[in-house]
Amino acid sequence: MSATARLGELLSADEAGRIAAELRQRRLAHLAAKRAYPQHRAEVKKLLGELLAAHGDVLRAAAVLDGIAAVPRVARPELVWTSPRVPGAEGRTTLAALDLINSAETTVYAATYSAGKLSPQLVALANVSARGVAVTVVVDTKQRSDHAEIIRFALPNARMWTLAQPEDGSWAIQHAKLIAVDDRFALVTSANFSKAAAQRSLECGLQSTDPGVARGLREHLELLHQNGVLVDY
Repeated sequence: MSATARLGELLSADEAGRIAAELRQRRLAHLAAKRAYPQHRAEVKKLLGELLAAHGDVLRAAAVLDGIAAVPRVARPELVWTSPRVPGAEGRTTLAALDLINSAETTVYAATYSAGKLSPQLVALANVSARGVAVTVVVDTKQRSDHAEIIRFALPNARMWTLAQPEDGSWAIQHAKLIAVDDRFALVTSANFSKAAAQRSLECGLQSTDPGVARGLREHLELLHQNGVLVDY
């Protein structure tokens, strides 16, 4: 696959436009690559070097990126699995959640039914919380109050919400499992916050780079909290 084709596959329109502008301004691929999202910045740097070598001119390379930015596209979700490894298995695993969390710059919204001590997801959330990212976690307290306490201990600076119990006394639990980062990326999955869910169990989810999906998850959680469906834990 050519550098142009791979950049077209990899970059969002917004990224391609930012990189093109930086390339014209700074005229150096390694500086322009810093305008890409963190999780694929290293690959973009390599591809920009190939693009410049192929075209031999910064302005022509920037024009290619302008073309990528102008192409209409639909953000397609990506399958994310956890399962025992078998021959021919490809694609991302639930450990992709760690990449999403670690890429956070401003906010992470997450929901889980259960969590294990020192689970990879909690470690990643603790790290981004420590560097100033605002973390909100929705937990279950109807059946998993002990797990909610594990999360509280691991994330002392996070906002924690739980599902308000129905006034008629009917049974209700918080069973959603999701991660939404910076209104940019989202993962909706069957996987809870545990080593088993990340590495051994059979889990399936969809990861999206559509900002509308990530923003929609955040806005709906906020709306539920504003209306008392989710309450502070």
